[in-house]
Amino acid sequence: MTDASYHLSFRLSSRQQFISDQLITNYENATNSIVLAVCGSGKTEISYAIIKHVIENGGRVCFTIPRRQLCIELHERIQKDFPHLTIGLLYGGYQENSDAPLIICTTHQLYRFVSSPFDLIIMDEADAFPFYGDDVLNSIFYHASKRYIKLSATLLEEDIHDECVMIMNRRYHGHDLPVPHIYIIPQFLWLISLKYWIKKLLETHQKVLVYVPRKSDAQYYADLLKDTYKVQGVSSESLYLNEYTKDFKEGLLDVLITTTILERGITIEDVQVIVLEAGDRIFDERTLIQIAGRVGRKIGYEDGRILLIDNHYSKAMKECIKTIQKLNRMSV
Repeated sequence: MTDASYHLSFRLSSRQQFISDQLITNYENATNSIVLAVCGSGKTEISYAIIKHVIENGGRVCFTIPRRQLCIELHERIQKDFPHLTIGLLYGGYQENSDAPLIICTTHQLYRFVSSPFDLIIMDEADAFPFYGDDVLNSIFYHASKRYIKLSATLLEEDIHDECVMIMNRRYHGHDLPVPHIYIIPQFLWLISLKYWIKKLLETHQKVLVYVPRKSDAQYYADLLKDTYKVQGVSSESLYLNEYTKDFKEGLLDVLITTTILERGITIEDVQVIVLEAGDRIFDERTLIQIAGRVGRKIGYEDGRILLIDNHYSKAMKECIKTIQKLNRMSV
């Protein structure tokens, strides 16, 4: 029998344990699952028991995520937690251990397994680009899986069909989710406002993450701030995205200015967030919820600021706040 034993660095909460057990029950009952779990709630670790169950009973499991960088980070993380298990990794231009009992891959790579479906596919960030809304990728996903679990913080009602849905509205530390604050400021004062809030936040916190809507904005604002702060701008076109992100996590940068390339999958201790031009259409409700989810993830830094700055309110800004407040009121 394949050894799929694992270890966790923390003990599952009662809600996490309930969902973990229910995933196994659903699998045994041939029922697909959806876990709606807030950002930073430990939804990856919730899936460990079902991975172990399937593999130790002779099945194969795939953990798939739409974006390549998240797959790379997840592979490193899960390999540490499952020390005795061979784990495959596949993304565009790279292939390792493709016959392993556990595969981690981008959603694009699932086409390789349509003729030999996995006993279970776990999809994280099921509402993320480029998978979400792509009919071809969705068809491949369903053909490559005998049974599936979708994990997300922001799936909507129309994304749910006949799956068993489980909700986790609390992070593992049990604190409320930080709620964003909206600041309506004339455009000609945006730079002054940005400088003011960065200075104010850095007086009591270690790092400030600034989101902007366009790739050109990231370098533009970084250039304006570089004489005052240790700052970099990043986007999907950045050659050193991983290096700058690592520097920011390690405290070598005060400020990181980014597009939505870092809206998901990044955990940074004691980070505060500013969204500049938050009413831009690229910042829809899902994206703003994911961005807000960067704050308050770690024990010791459960609270924090999320500032939404623009010269007008958007529906997405209001809905983001309403959804987070609703989650904080829920009793599950």
